[in-house]
Amino acid sequence: AADRDAHRSSRLSHVELVFLPRASYPFTQYTTHRIHTMSALSMTMATRPAVRAAVAPKTSRATRAVTRATPRMDGGIYKEPHHGFSDEIINEVLADFPEAGIADSLEGMILLVAGGYTVLDVRADSEIDFMGNFPKTDQRFKVCSLINASRKYDSEKGEKVYVQTVNEGFKAQIEKMFPDKEARIIVSCSDGRNRAIQALEIMDEMGYVNIVGLKGGYNLWNRQWDSKLRRRNLPGVFKEEYQHGADTCGVHATGAGFENQDAFQYADWRDTVEWLEAAPVAA
Repeated sequence: AADRDAHRSSRLSHVELVFLPRASYPFTQYTTHRIHTMSALSMTMATRPAVRAAVAPKTSRATRAVTRATPRMDGGIYKEPHHGFSDEIINEVLADFPEAGIADSLEGMILLVAGGYTVLDVRADSEIDFMGNFPKTDQRFKVCSLINASRKYDSEKGEKVYVQTVNEGFKAQIEKMFPDKEARIIVSCSDGRNRAIQALEIMDEMGYVNIVGLKGGYNLWNRQWDSKLRRRNLPGVFKEEYQHGADTCGVHATGAGFENQDAFQYADWRDTVEWLEAAPVAA
């Protein structure tokens, strides 16, 4: 599986800035019912060890069909050809999900465009306002906060912090938003390491069967794609060149434009906020 993912990543994009091997990502209870298809993966618990230290596969989900693939919903014609994905790659990604469980931002885009998936952002509204949002006018992106939070100044820390409460209406809101338990849903938080995993586990318990986590969450998605779903890091060999008497540094590659150069200026994508545990309350 790791060799397959590495080979796919090299074909998806030549810009190797943000992606981690799938085996190093914190798979948790949500994926345990898929162990039979993921035996080569490392089930690490590094980010939330106390919460998922001992989990057992759910019998009802574990006995589901051995492999499920996502059918193409675009009529075989990819609607965003500028992404540069070949039909081979598109079909390969669709064949892997939802069973693979966690998609990176490139796989996530294919699932969105060709697989009929919806992206569910479970971040707090105040966080979205402060950090940035998925395209607001695109109906394929929806918001349902797992943890409600407001940004307030903490005099002891000398900075603004998130004052958090668990959204106890999360399950009811999800059922209203997605009445069909077969809905195809990509779940995202800030970095995909905490709240998205919690939400996936809750939704799994609710009976949703086509749910996928977004590796790196909004933070890595925003590095790869702009608000119009264009690549920020375009395929090709990028290099830095000093111009105008070494006053500035430019990024150069075939097709590289001003609008995507900001992809090289992001800080650490990992969210350092300690978010509340929602699962016990929402369950």
